[in-house]
Amino acid sequence: MGSSSSSSMRSLSLSSFEIATNDEVQLSHSMETVIEENKRKHEEMVEQSENLFYGFYGPNGFDKFDEDNTPSDWQSFSLSSEQNPEIEIQSEDIVLDSIDIWDTLIGLDKRIVPAPFTADDLARVSCSPILSPDECQEIIEECDNHYFGWGTSGSRYGTPAERIGNIIKLEDLSRTYSLVNFELLPRLFPAIANAFPSLGASPTNLRLAGSRIVKYDASEGRVELGLHRDGKLITANIALNDMNDYEGGGTYIEGLNNFMDNPIKLEKGHVLLHPGDVRHGGAPITKGQRYVLVCFIIDKTIIPHEKYCHDRVNIDIEARRAIPSNDDSRTAVEEREVLLASAAKHCADALRFANGNFDQTSPLDF
Repeated sequence: MGSSSSSSMRSLSLSSFEIATNDEVQLSHSMETVIEENKRKHEEMVEQSENLFYGFYGPNGFDKFDEDNTPSDWQSFSLSSEQNPEIEIQSEDIVLDSIDIWDTLIGLDKRIVPAPFTADDLARVSCSPILSPDECQEIIEECDNHYFGWGTSGSRYGTPAERIGNIIKLEDLSRTYSLVNFELLPRLFPAIANAFPSLGASPTNLRLAGSRIVKYDASEGRVELGLHRDGKLITANIALNDMNDYEGGGTYIEGLNNFMDNPIKLEKGHVLLHPGDVRHGGAPITKGQRYVLVCFIIDKTIIPHEKYCHDRVNIDIEARRAIPSNDDSRTAVEEREVLLASAAKHCADALRFANGNFDQTSPLDF
């Protein structure tokens, strides 16, 4: 970590701006408080997901599964421990100053498969379809005939807006919304539990946090999506059309051998599952059209403590960025110091969870 300095002021280049902080600025919070804050945040996310995607829930939660149409055999992808570096710290008492934040975030970002997954959990591809050909076609037809048409998005993950695939959110659809809630999720949730036994997830605790249909179209130049992390527990990608309908395409998964040259391609109706925070991207198609149903899954009992702490770091940094750089007033200087000290605390919290000092899946065991 960063070494101490006799100077009371530090300067750190972070996200293309200069920040300064006083080493004496201190913020006090206990890990118990952090864990409780994360627990409340996660409860809010679970509630939001249940309010948005409610069709499959009974009075006691998810209580109906379609085991007959749930994939049980998987092609598994893993990586060696050497490919997935551990986060090393010297003691459980982590204290970061401003100079450590950037190095710590870079170190955390080097991991390919973050907790709570293991190196064996890089990705899974179903050996049988999770959606039938008729179900896939029904989704495509509703999207292509949607009253408001396909939506677009701005530039993301280093990909210009005009090259990103068109999207329609699941909640903006009718038949597909019902199909996903009543037909797909009763298959997908037990499939996830089956595909990642090390996770110890129960299908009854899984929730759909978001979903969209993506259309890549070579004739429109909307062909790809850059490498990124989704920030949810599991990402599911389901191919909606045949591989011979397009050329190129597939999903990049960081950690595969020569992964940028070997994207994973799916047969129609088959599903690719991977931890949401494994870096991945949409490989460009060169001809035709490619349709994909994407689902983002969380578990109501698995609290991503590290992520929530990391989110607070970003909030502090963005707030610091919003203060005009030419404002040298005492108030502005003090606010910069407090925000950076707060970011350092949240960064230290994230590092504790990343190191495994606290159980990510049990919010009160610390």
